Amino acid sequence: MVAEPWCLRMGSQVSTNVKKHSLLIENSKKLSMKKQTQQEKLFIGILSFEVANMMSKIIHLHKSLTDSEILKLKNEIFNSVGIKALVSDDEDKLLELVLVEKLDDLNRVASVVSRLGKKCTISALQGFQHVYGDVISGVIDVKDLGFLVKDMEGMVRKMERYVNSTASLYCEMAVLNELEVATKKFQQNQHEESRKAFEQKLAWQKQDVRHLEDVSLWNQTYDKVVELLARTVCTVYSRISTVFGNNVLVKRDLLGNRGFNEKSGVIVADSKSEVMDADFKKPVLRNNNGSYRSGSIERGGIGEK
Repeated sequence: MVAEPWCLRMGSQVSTNVKKHSLLIENSKKLSMKKQTQQEKLFIGILSFEVANMMSKIIHLHKSLTDSEILKLKNEIFNSVGIKALVSDDEDKLLELVLVEKLDDLNRVASVVSRLGKKCTISALQGFQHVYGDVISGVIDVKDLGFLVKDMEGMVRKMERYVNSTASLYCEMAVLNELEVATKKFQQNQHEESRKAFEQKLAWQKQDVRHLEDVSLWNQTYDKVVELLARTVCTVYSRISTVFGNNVLVKRDLLGNRGFNEKSGVIVADSKSEVMDADFKKPVLRNNNGSYRSGSIERGGIGEK
C-alpha cells in the first residue's frame, strides 16, 4: 500500500520531467527555425547597385567571348596597323595579353561574389573564394564541379532584366527623394490642392519604388544572387579555357603558387619574385616592399667584345 502512492508520485514526476524536456526541445527548435528564417531573409538591399554593376561586367565579358567576337578579334583587331606597330605582330603574344585582361576582369567579379558569399546560408557559397582559387590554380577542373550553366543565354537574359530593373530603381529612388523634399516644403503651403497633389504623387512614386524593389536585385536573397553569379563565373572561366586553350595552361604554370586575393580580386604573386633583365644573365630580385635589387652583374656578350 505504501509502495503504490510512491510509484504514482514517481510516475507523475517522470511524466512532468518528460513534458518539460519536450517543451524545451520544441522551443529550441522554434528558435533555431526562427533564426534560420531570419538568415534566409537577408536581402541584397542597398548592395543591389554594386551587384548590378558586377552583373553588367560579367555579361559584357561573356559576350566578348563568343565565336563571332573572337573571330573579329583575330581577323580585324590583331591585323590592324596600329596594333602591329605599337604592340606586337605576334598573334600568340596578343592572345596572351587578351587572356590576362579577361582573367583580370573575371577575378574582379569573383572577388565581389566571394565577399557576398560570406552572408549566404549555403556553405558552398560561403567558401566560394576557396573553390575559385582551386579552379584558377588547376587543382579542380571547373567542368567537374557540376556547377556550370547549361543555358548561358537564358542566364544572360535573366541578369540583364535584373540589371535594367535595378537601374530603373536607382532612378526612381532619386525621383522619390526629390518628391519627399518637395512635399515637406508644401507642408507649410496654404494652398490645399497643391499640397494634396504632391502627396498623391509621392504615394504613387513610393508604390513604383516598391514594385521595382520586388522585381530588381533589391529584394533578392544573398543565396539566390550569389549562386547565380558563382555559376556564371565558373561558366565564363570554362569558356575562357575553351577559347584560349593552351594559353590558359601556360598562364596557370606561370602563376605557380600565386593565389587569389579575395579583397582585390586579382591574382597575387609571391612576396619575392624574379624578373629577368634582358641585358644581364643574373635575375633581378624584387623585395617585399616592391623595390629591386640585383646580384653580381654579368653582362651577356658585352665582356666578350
